[in-house]
Amino acid sequence: MNLWVFLTIIIVAGYLIDAYNKNQKLKVRFKANDKYINDLEEDIKSLKRRVENLEIIAVTEPDNFQDRAGNIRYQQREQDDPAAQNERLVNELARKKQGLR
Repeated sequence: MNLWVFLTIIIVAGYLIDAYNKNQKLKVRFKANDKYINDLEEDIKSLKRRVENLEIIAVTEPDNFQDRAGNIRYQQREQDDPAAQNERLVNELARKKQGLR
């Protein structure tokens, strides 16, 4: 076997091993990204259902929705952040709408 053929085989084998290792690293990264994307899609679906629920509540009882939002906002202005107040209001109205309370 010639020395140049031997060196060529070693260089090509090294290149193939390097390409394989990079491919495996990318597969792991893509799997992590796929999981993250699936989680985001589930969050979006959940938020869409929540918005639909809010739209139904706001359309069916607009006066009650606005009055209750104002009362809660003034009662708990300094205690909670607005996101928590809104979530509490929506949950309360949803329970009332479904007859759970």
